[in-house]
Amino acid sequence: MGGDTKGNWASELKATLWLAGPIVLGNLGQILIGVVDTLMIGQVGVAPLGAAAFVNNIFVIPLVALMGVLASVTVLVSQSKGAGDRRQVGRHIRHGLAMTVVVSLVAMGLLGANALFLDRYGQESVVVEAARGYYWLVVLSLLPALFYHCMKSVWEGLGWSQAPMVVLLGGIGLNVLLNWLLIFGALGFPELGLLGAGWATLISRCLVAAVMFALTLRAKRFEGLLPRRWLSGYEWPEFRGMLKLGLPMGAQHLFEVGAFAGAGIMVGWLGKEALAAHQIAMSCAAMSFMIPLGVSIACGIRVGAAMGGGDWVGMQRIYATTFWFTLLQTIGSAAVFLVGGEWLARQFVDSETVIAAAAAIFVVVGLFQIFDGAQVACLGALRGMSDVTIPMWITFGTYWVVALPAGYVFGFVLGYDAVGVWSGLALGLLLAAVLLWGRLRFRFREAR
Repeated sequence: MGGDTKGNWASELKATLWLAGPIVLGNLGQILIGVVDTLMIGQVGVAPLGAAAFVNNIFVIPLVALMGVLASVTVLVSQSKGAGDRRQVGRHIRHGLAMTVVVSLVAMGLLGANALFLDRYGQESVVVEAARGYYWLVVLSLLPALFYHCMKSVWEGLGWSQAPMVVLLGGIGLNVLLNWLLIFGALGFPELGLLGAGWATLISRCLVAAVMFALTLRAKRFEGLLPRRWLSGYEWPEFRGMLKLGLPMGAQHLFEVGAFAGAGIMVGWLGKEALAAHQIAMSCAAMSFMIPLGVSIACGIRVGAAMGGGDWVGMQRIYATTFWFTLLQTIGSAAVFLVGGEWLARQFVDSETVIAAAAAIFVVVGLFQIFDGAQVACLGALRGMSDVTIPMWITFGTYWVVALPAGYVFGFVLGYDAVGVWSGLALGLLLAAVLLWGRLRFRFREAR
């Protein structure tokens, strides 16, 4: 009996990691585009790097929130596939893409209106002026970025996560090439600096979205799964079902990423050097987070399947293996940040002031890696159980009621500057991990 249990735990972890691998690489790819931009823009100067951080702190809020809303496509497609309803898969694809276009255009309109108020965020004037052209190019890239994400959600919901990963990695390579050509004016191209990074991002995201859609249309495995009509046959109940599931997940993403973006705005009050250091730390922390996030997504998919089959013991085993793997992985990440923070900072910029500030932030980043991994593992299992409303309110309370106010107190009242702001975020993540773990324990007991 004990041997069987050990074998089951090993097989559960293997199955989760097999599903998670391409998801992790795909998520890393999304973040790597921003990291590459940060690395290359950092060679231009501190002000352009601060401007890129300022723009991305704003842009990431609608991007990640709407990715959360579109996560409903993955859930619904996987459920329809499990039920053997191929026609319903096509309906989800059609309605998912239509919803993507609508929410993207609305968000782009709001971001466009926000361009009138860029000088109201308390940033240095040199940062705001450097950001304006880059801001508009990044805003235009929202639609292709979300279009790709919707198609990626369809593929992952069907259990095919490799192709979206390959397409995105190709997009990263293109982004690096275009950055080199347009930021630095290589091979006779105009030297556009930060504006060149914006053009590179826009062009790369458009091509990635186009390739992903063309691949979906031509892939033999999609025969019988694609919608019969693309531009008609829309039904409100279908949109309502997507929104009922997706809005709480989108709100949860909004609360989390909004808190980090708000922290970035506060750090910007300290000057362009502090903001550049924040951007460096955020880029590295985001890359590290993609591993537990991808494993969490895979955990949610597998917990959902186990729940559908009434396998309550399997649900707990899937979560337990995910949690322990995530704990070990985040401890390793924490060690890297604690020991190598200064070295990492030097890879981005030459300014000793920025390097020292980033190295201090990395100490806090290393410590909260563990809290971040624990809370996202719990979230994955809860989403698999379709428990999204209570976790949404937990994230609101821990990030907006605790993390941001604590960051302000630590950073500005107590005088710990950017390190204090990040310490507030770490406190919020710790509290989120504890409360989400308690919620998950309650759901497991309830399911018995």
